Amino acid sequence: MRAQAVTVAPLSFQELVRQSSSVVYARVVEVRGQWTDDRRSIDSLVTVEVIRGLKGTSADELTLTVPGGQVGRYLNLMPGAPAFARGDLAVLFLTARAPRLPVTTGFTQGIYRVVRDGDSGAVLVTPPVVESAGLPIVRGDRRRKPMSLTAFESAVRAVQEVAR
Repeated sequence: MRAQAVTVAPLSFQELVRQSSSVVYARVVEVRGQWTDDRRSIDSLVTVEVIRGLKGTSADELTLTVPGGQVGRYLNLMPGAPAFARGDLAVLFLTARAPRLPVTTGFTQGIYRVVRDGDSGAVLVTPPVVESAGLPIVRGDRRRKPMSLTAFESAVRAVQEVAR
């Protein structure tokens, strides 16, 4: 039996912005599983409504592909792959691989979930939990603190300005 593995190198925020062809704040409108061409695994096609583009150009709606998913009674789970549900809000860092559909940059590293704070009503962006270079995940790490969507957009723009 053939085994497959995926290793994802941790990316800094700056690398994530630079390596992504587009960055969008979006809402998930549909998640649909489909067999890969060789029918050996299942990918999910995730259609999102773009609320705001932060980098690159994007249409009002786009579809990206994520490894793993469900078709009928068949479920294919891919450890480390992101999962989406209809209605999810997120800032997505995307890498285009023509002619294929875009994928999230660095698997789950390219997904910053967006939530509304229950007390203040503020829209907050929550960074993913990413293990960096064998270092332990530290509770209360400032790099994982939620930040306002406005501050997050400014951080993405700042990285792009430095790159120019």
